[in-house]
Formats: sequence, structure tokens, C-alpha cells
Amino acid sequence: MYSSFVTNKNHVSFITSITESYMNATELQRPEVLVLLDCMGVKLQKNTKISDDDLVKRLTQTVDAAQRYNELLAPLNSVNPSTLPEWKSSESLLESVKRINMAEAYSNMMSGRNRVTSPTSTSAEDTFMEVRQVLMGLASHWEQKHDTFVLMDEVSSWCVIARIIEVQRLESGSSDPGALGSKTDIPVFSILYKVVHAPSGVKMSDHLRQIFGLYPVVAVSTTQMERKYLLKLFSINAKRLSAVYKPRRKKDEAEHRPTFIIPLGPLNMRDLGRLNNTAGCELCGKKMKSRCTQCLSVSYCGKECQREDWPNHKKLCHSLKGGTWHTLTFSHANTPMGQMYRAVINRFDSMQDIRTQMIESPEDPDAPPPNIHDDKAFLVKFQISLSQYGMNSSMLLYDRQKSFQVNWLKSQDTEVYKEGEKAMGDRLKIYRWARRVGGYQLAVCFDKAPETDPVW
Repeated sequence: MYSSFVTNKNHVSFITSITESYMNATELQRPEVLVLLDCMGVKLQKNTKISDDDLVKRLTQTVDAAQRYNELLAPLNSVNPSTLPEWKSSESLLESVKRINMAEAYSNMMSGRNRVTSPTSTSAEDTFMEVRQVLMGLASHWEQKHDTFVLMDEVSSWCVIARIIEVQRLESGSSDPGALGSKTDIPVFSILYKVVHAPSGVKMSDHLRQIFGLYPVVAVSTTQMERKYLLKLFSINAKRLSAVYKPRRKKDEAEHRPTFIIPLGPLNMRDLGRLNNTAGCELCGKKMKSRCTQCLSVSYCGKECQREDWPNHKKLCHSLKGGTWHTLTFSHANTPMGQMYRAVINRFDSMQDIRTQMIESPEDPDAPPPNIHDDKAFLVKFQISLSQYGMNSSMLLYDRQKSFQVNWLKSQDTEVYKEGEKAMGDRLKIYRWARRVGGYQLAVCFDKAPETDPVW
């Protein structure tokens, strides 16, 4: 990952920063936006007609989910790094930058790794993972007293100069040391950056060596996609800086743009479910006018989008065609099993997610859960209680986004519950397609299971 002028990430190269204007080569194109969304887990159809503006908005929302913007930064309104305390923590900066979910932690444990390694993939589908490794590298070098970096490769005619001005500390969580969500330190890197272009026909490495004097800078080998992702991240956060923030600049940094970065981590299933959902027409997102009459699971703005989407939709349509939809009634009523839950987690949750996603009683216990799915079909997980039997049996129901998390009681919905038991068989959990048809009602197709259990 750290190469070009250096043989590995612990070596230092000698170049200096330069200033040039932005060029179109650094701007994200529509196919690249789709690739970046995909590498973070937001899978949109390649032929999607969602507008460019809406795609860029979704990319911003996805990047924000990766940096936990709503939890960490939204309450601040704007960020003034100079008002934050200097980074001082019992945990190393590198360890504080790492953010992995339980699936990644398990993979590391099984492979005998006690830290996230630095892969050197140049595949576009690995862009998000590689960018996370870059941030870890910046943290490692900062701890070694290196502050200036060149994000580059030997082929492209442009690179990004970035200097870490300082690292501050942002506190997150409860101040109660005994609480699961106890206070943690989040590093905030204050950065000045600039895009640089080499003259035509000149290698970037040669350009940097020939023109500028000696200055200790770490060359970071990155692909164009990785640099474009980082520039998008820089741009998003630059707009959130306080107007009164004045970074400490060097003489040659007058045109460098200030920004900040905080750790990035994999998206949890709640964010993935929310960001993979397309409101409105399945293909373009516009107002829905009709529903597929064969499976009733998707809606379109008209026949043109329905015909164009058929190659993508037909597999799901055939799997649901002819299915019987039953209307079940759920409730907020808790059970002995439900009372034992503090959080419902899965392998895509990180420790930060577990701390912040504790199950809480709704503010209004009589209010139905929100309907974020409109009238579209979505997958529901049915999880049976192991501690109750007969008429006291119950199941826990929730969607990927955890927009609702409710109980289905056999004693309150006996006949339909028997259909659920029949579909469950001797398993402990199943996944089925459902639609919201009322405040406390779901229409569920029990006799048509997904071809494979979904990633959950």
C-alpha cells in the first residue's frame, strides 16, 4: 500500500508539495459512483435510471453511514477542530482508527491475525477496504511523526497531497464507565489537501523529484478510484467545517483546502437495508403508478420501466408467483424471551453498533412502528422463541433495517401463526417476503421462500 518512493509503509520518501488546479480526471463519473456504492454494500441495478443527483446524494449518505455521521457529527452542526482537545488516549491512534464488524473480526481470528492487514488489491470492488487501510496507514505514520503524504500511482498524471495538521479527540457515548455504551475517544484528523497534476508525458514520480526540493513526505500507492473516494470524503467533510475555523498553513499551502476525517467502518445491516431501498419506481425512483400483477412485490412508474426491469425482476417474480399471502397481526407486547434481549445483533454489527443499537421501549407504546417500506415487498426475519410452547409460543419479527422489532404471539393470531409454524418446520428462523398492510399488520407469503437465505 505504501510504495512508489518507498519500499514499504515504514520508509520515508523525499518530495515536496505542489499546487495545481482540479481537472475533470478527478471527478466521479456515473459508473464510478455505482462502483463505489457497490463496494460499500449498496447494490443498485446497473441499468438504474435513478438521476445523477440522487445517486450522488445516496453516495454521500453511504459515506456518512461508514463514518457514523448521524451519531458523531450531526449533533455538532459544524465542526471546529481547534475547539476539540488534542488527541491523547490510552489506546494507540492506529487501534482507534480500526473499525471492523464481527464478521471481519472472526475472519481475522481464524486466520491468526490480531490486526487488520494491508492488502494491495487494485480491483475497484475492493476500493472501500483499501481506503480504510490507507486511513490506518496515515494513523500509523502520524504516530511515527510523519505528517505529509502523497496519494499517487506511477501511471496516473495526478495525485493528492495531504498534510495532517493535527489530530484531535471527539468523545462518543455515555460517561458512565459501567455502561455498555461507555465513552470512547474518536480521532479527528485535521487535514489540508490539494490535487496535483504532472505535465504531459512526465511521470508523476519524476515530476515530483525533478521540480522540488527535499522534504520528508510519505508516498502512498493508491488507485484512481481510491483517490476519488478520498476526495469525495474530503469534499463532504470540508463543507461541515465551521466558518470560523482557520487552519495553520505553511507558506506554500495558500490554495490547499481544509477538511477533516474520522474512522471509516463497514456498514451495518440497518444502514445497508435503508440505502439499498429505492423509494418509488423500482428502476427510476419516480412516483409509483402500477404494481407487478404476477407477484405484487415491486412497483413501477409505468410500462416502460417495467419492461426494462423485467430481466432483473423475473427471477423474484417467478419465485413468488402463485404464492398465498396471509395477513398477520403483531404487537409490541413483550414476552419472557423478549425481556432477555438487550440488543439484536448480527455479524455485520461492530462494537460501536452494539453500543448504540440497544433495544428501547417505544416512546408511545401504543403507536405502530414506522413504515419505511411504503407498499413494497421486503424480507422479514422470523425467529421462534425456545422458552415457550403451545399457545404461549411467540416469534420475534424484524426487517433488515430494524425499522421495526415486534413480537408475534400465537395466542393473539392463532390461525395465521399455524401457517408460520408450518413454514418454520424444525428450524429456528426463516425469512419471508412481506408487505405492510396496516399499522400492526403484515401480509406474508409463507409458501414461497427466497431461493437462498439473504445476507442478514
